[in-house]
Amino acid sequence: MTVTLFVVMLAPGPFLVVIVGRLLKAAIPHPNAVATAAGTAGSLVFLFPLLCGMIAGGTAWLLVAPCFAKRKVLEPFFVYPRVPLFSALADKIFAWAYRSPAGRQQ
Repeated sequence: MTVTLFVVMLAPGPFLVVIVGRLLKAAIPHPNAVATAAGTAGSLVFLFPLLCGMIAGGTAWLLVAPCFAKRKVLEPFFVYPRVPLFSALADKIFAWAYRSPAGRQQ
């Protein structure tokens, strides 16, 4: 299960980076020194698509996970108070993916 989660989380990122790179190449086909320096300093632009891809992949995996794994097994991996912003996000996505049906209590 962990291997599939890592594959699904890490796979969308490079594709999004390629898309962003092609968009930047189309926007600035022949960058001058200022654009090159700004691009080098602003290389965090490529970190954002990687993070978005990881969140999208993890969410997609969690939508399929209830068919294969019980909540008690996966909860320690997604509900933890370590990283301030992403822990809260992972907790909300996990609660959304493992929501109980309307008439049933856990």
